[in-house]
Amino acid sequence: MYKIQEAEMLANNIYRMVVEAPRVAQHCLPGQFVIVKADEEGERIPLTICDYDREAGTITIVFMPIGESTKKMKDLKAGDAFMDFVGPLGQPSEFCSEDIEELSLRRNAPVYPQLKWLHEHGITADAIVGAKTKDLVILEKEMSAVSNLYITTDDGSYVRKGTARLNSPSATRCRS
Repeated sequence: MYKIQEAEMLANNIYRMVVEAPRVAQHCLPGQFVIVKADEEGERIPLTICDYDREAGTITIVFMPIGESTKKMKDLKAGDAFMDFVGPLGQPSEFCSEDIEELSLRRNAPVYPQLKWLHEHGITADAIVGAKTKDLVILEKEMSAVSNLYITTDDGSYVRKGTARLNSPSATRCRS
């Protein structure tokens, strides 16, 4: 069983869980995923690894309840456990195997796990995050800790109005 250490609602219908999974935490890289199964009746659900703490042996997942199994998952609390938690699966982000010096000169479109990995390797990324409204901005504190974060909302309800565009001159870029 894989014990849930933390469970919280990040935004309307978006949930975050920190799960004890030491083997997964030791071997995962940005871009990989896990497959979780809450109980005997539940289906197997693939979820991107949002964060990991190798020392604590934990994996963080973020999900939106849509199907029956994820709707049941949202009701799990700290102290509950997943029946199965398999991973890491899939290919890591391609930049994990690239030369750090060359990577620091490129533009990238990272999300939190990638921002964290870049930060751990001495690269500061400028991250532009767009959300429909202020209520849908998630992981702001975490991304601010590992990047220069710029937030826009479609409706202008938080920081600045606009949409994040990766093809613009101000798109996410890395600096060492």
